[in-house]
Amino acid sequence: MKNKLTVKLIIVIVLSITLLAGIMAPIYFYLQPRMYIKQESRYVSDFSQKLKAVEPFNSDTIKEFFVESGVTYRVYVFTEEFEPIFTSFEMGNNKKFLHKLFGDKMDRFRETSKPSYAKIDDESAIRLYTRCTIDGKTYYINIKNNLSGVGKVFELSNRVLGYVVIGYLIICSIVLYFAISPSMKALKKVTDVATNISKNNLSVRYQGKIYKNEIGALALSINKMADTIQDNINTLENYNFVLREDHRYMMEYEHSRRILLRNITHDLKTPLAVISSQVEMIRTCEEQEKKDYYYESAMEEISKMSHMISEVLQMTVDERRIIFKESQPLNVSDVITELCDNNSAYIKSCDLMLIKDITPNLEINTIKDYMEFVFRNYLANAVQNATKASTITVSLKESNGAIRLAIENEGKRISDELKDKIWTETFTTSPQGKENSGLGLYIVKEISLMEHTVCGFTNTETGVRFWFDFTDCSEKNEYTIF
Repeated sequence: MKNKLTVKLIIVIVLSITLLAGIMAPIYFYLQPRMYIKQESRYVSDFSQKLKAVEPFNSDTIKEFFVESGVTYRVYVFTEEFEPIFTSFEMGNNKKFLHKLFGDKMDRFRETSKPSYAKIDDESAIRLYTRCTIDGKTYYINIKNNLSGVGKVFELSNRVLGYVVIGYLIICSIVLYFAISPSMKALKKVTDVATNISKNNLSVRYQGKIYKNEIGALALSINKMADTIQDNINTLENYNFVLREDHRYMMEYEHSRRILLRNITHDLKTPLAVISSQVEMIRTCEEQEKKDYYYESAMEEISKMSHMISEVLQMTVDERRIIFKESQPLNVSDVITELCDNNSAYIKSCDLMLIKDITPNLEINTIKDYMEFVFRNYLANAVQNATKASTITVSLKESNGAIRLAIENEGKRISDELKDKIWTETFTTSPQGKENSGLGLYIVKEISLMEHTVCGFTNTETGVRFWFDFTDCSEKNEYTIF
């Protein structure tokens, strides 16, 4: 499943809401009717207090108060002899009816009575039995608030509430899915980039929308990490190039040294033997003329040995390197196009745009390793010195019998004072704060000398263009001394 994390997150949130609803629903269903009954009981009690305060306390004023109150209670007000004072029910204006209705309940009427809820058969109501004494006369008051239809209302409202909760969960799931999906997709892209980087594929970068949250910060950090790794690899490859060449030289030098020592040893045997015999003859010979002859002969041999040793020392001091590389026929256009494609994501991550101007099907017999090395160093130099949000142009065209690779960036131009220095070892034009070994352009220059070709740069109106002419290596010697 592609969106495992999204589905799991939505399930967790929905289950949390469902659990909360499952806990709150029983509490709501339990408290709702009780709170309603308590509230209605308070209304009945307030009504009874206001009714007792009516003046004068007679049928007309009570009736007027009842009408103004707008309540639907059944109200009975009567005397101790069951004489009706006021009833909201026409049948209550009957002494016998009142006696039948309240005759056995007279002990319930107290001045401090409170409303009570009761359910008899299918009828439920709040009833209040109270009394009051006015001008020495006792009046009995019964108030009934019928709640028979309230239970059905509660049942219907609870059912509707259940549907609302279910609908809320469905809508919440949909909203959560669409709200979380962009972040989860971005996280998946970041994961894919990190996976590619872990597989040494440094040409990929996160190119989606950068959100202002933790995922966006992670994407930027991974892009920055990939850029840093690629820069470090470029620097290490520069050093590695030098080390490989030094190692090759040392192996060849060691081989030459052994041959030289063997030859020198062989060549010194003869003059040493001659000198030894001449010295022996000087010691035993008595004639001065012969002694002089042997002396001159020994000195001549010593002079030859001294000259030989001086030449050996001079060769050691001059130290020449011998480089060997095999050339091969290449479609240069395809090689440079592939290198551009491999580095396009890296260039885009640096907020730069790559423009290619490559003539198709250009072929030449040259050294591929050197071509890739020149491209990589020119490109790294262009990226490091380009202004933000500018373009880098890679062109490949025929020029005076050679194939010219040129990489141009927009930015600060190179002054005349630095014209020759940029090709020297450890010198760098990188902006302050960007580490660079300075070996890249130096090695490019050495490659141009080995291939008997030319390289250079040109200041343009908007920046700098570095170029390198690749020529046919098939007619050149495989061994190049520099």
